[in-house]
Amino acid sequence: MFRKRDPQRNLLETSNLVPRAKAERLEKSWAEAFRTQALPLIDETVFAPMYCDDNGRPNTPVQIVFGVLLLKEMFDLTDEEALNQLEYHLQWQHALRLTPEEAHLCQKTLHNFRVRMMENEIVRLAFQTTTDRILESLGIKVNRQRLDSTHIVSNIATLTRLGLFCETIRVFLSKLKSEHPKLFKKVPGGIQGRYLKEDGTASRYGDAASGPARRRLSVCGRDLYRLIDRFRGTAAAGLEEYDLLERLFEEQCEVLKQKESPKEDDDDSDEGGVPVRLKEPKEVSSESLQTPHDPDVTYSGHKGKGYEVQLVETCDEENEVQIITDVEVTDSCDGDSCATIPIIEGLKERGIQPDEMAADTAYGSGQNAVEAEKLGTKLISPVGGSVTAEEDLSDENRPLTAADFSIDPSYQHPTVCPGGQESIEEREEEESSNKVEIHFEKERCEVCPLFFRCPAKLNREENVYVLKVNLVKVNIEQRRRFEATEEFSSRYNIRAGIEATNSEMKRKQGLGRLRVRKRPRVELVVFLKTLACNFKRMVRFLISPKPEMIPVEE
Repeated sequence: MFRKRDPQRNLLETSNLVPRAKAERLEKSWAEAFRTQALPLIDETVFAPMYCDDNGRPNTPVQIVFGVLLLKEMFDLTDEEALNQLEYHLQWQHALRLTPEEAHLCQKTLHNFRVRMMENEIVRLAFQTTTDRILESLGIKVNRQRLDSTHIVSNIATLTRLGLFCETIRVFLSKLKSEHPKLFKKVPGGIQGRYLKEDGTASRYGDAASGPARRRLSVCGRDLYRLIDRFRGTAAAGLEEYDLLERLFEEQCEVLKQKESPKEDDDDSDEGGVPVRLKEPKEVSSESLQTPHDPDVTYSGHKGKGYEVQLVETCDEENEVQIITDVEVTDSCDGDSCATIPIIEGLKERGIQPDEMAADTAYGSGQNAVEAEKLGTKLISPVGGSVTAEEDLSDENRPLTAADFSIDPSYQHPTVCPGGQESIEEREEEESSNKVEIHFEKERCEVCPLFFRCPAKLNREENVYVLKVNLVKVNIEQRRRFEATEEFSSRYNIRAGIEATNSEMKRKQGLGRLRVRKRPRVELVVFLKTLACNFKRMVRFLISPKPEMIPVEE
């Protein structure tokens, strides 16, 4: 049953149990700032769906459990280390507003709390709600933000293709042996010996040198087929590990019309042929299975196996401290370009959408830049792709292009031509929202001094001049021009600061060495670590000496 924490203070709190001199030092430490400024920002009502409304034992106060999880990630500790700190560390007890007697949690409490957060999809809401409160409490400006990604790997080993086959088969055989020992006896002895030792650990069959690896890989493909065929329709087919066998086979192998016999020196030469061919590596999708221990992992040709973490943080120069406003876990096989618009839409829903978003080239496609402008955010990013011959913009007689017009992709303001004339209408083409016809008054166009250089054409039926525009191409051309200016450099240079945030998250918050695997747990840890980083920045800012507090030497 859900119950909010009692705000009543206890006379036996740590600050009242130590000598006054120590209490004063305690009040100047990070623990006091966390206790008075950070802890109250945790909205316990967000976690209410995790508990029954009117039945059961009252919950351990959310503020305590969630606070322990945040401190755990702030200091990058294991559960055991965090619980020891809670039990014996004076600053932790002071930070969480606990007496020494109350400062105790069991590991099962932390585990169950995390499970409930994943089941109820609470962690994202908790991150957003708490971060918004941090932004408000510190008065952080969100009009300028920056976006970047960093590659992370869950708690898995990086497997070769041969290792993937061997480990997936071994995991299935181990599970089959423990769950259905009678069915396990039906596995041919040759297959058992190739992949499984008596104690259930992996054999050395997957440690082939580069020479025979191809031959052994073909053996694994045939063994995979034999296992799937033998246990199809049995109780073993209900195992998650059997589903992984089928997925691996579908992604990596192809069924032939005729059986192919093993070679004489193959390890399965006496087990008969099967109609299987291994796909060439280039035929295998980057979304394919990378490890049986984390089926959600995908592959990036640039960064390898794992996940991508998209980080957004404020970067207004007037902010005394920058806060991470959003974080998302995406597939490594997807490009960063796919994350741009969903992130901006999410920020808009929370009311913290930036006017400018600085990002690297991977995010700055013409399509993304146009869609971002429609949402109200200007994407500051270099333009990728091939560069055509540069225009001589100083030539006063050069033909004008659509890029010389001031066009609002959201159509909230009329288009303004280089001669200062405003459009009278914008019409989107039905088949594409990024292709538009812009109409101008005929009488004003024909007296314009730029008339003979203008790309607008006369529509005799409607008696107007029409400029046909592809918003994506115009955006790219305008951004290429802007990229060549000093103003672009001054506005884009601030993006580099997020590289330090990536480093901080990986080296200080432990994002570079996750202790979990599978997508739900990875997302949970990423949100907790990011929120912990925000709290750490907040606390560090609050206890740091301010310029007005530092005495000036005469």
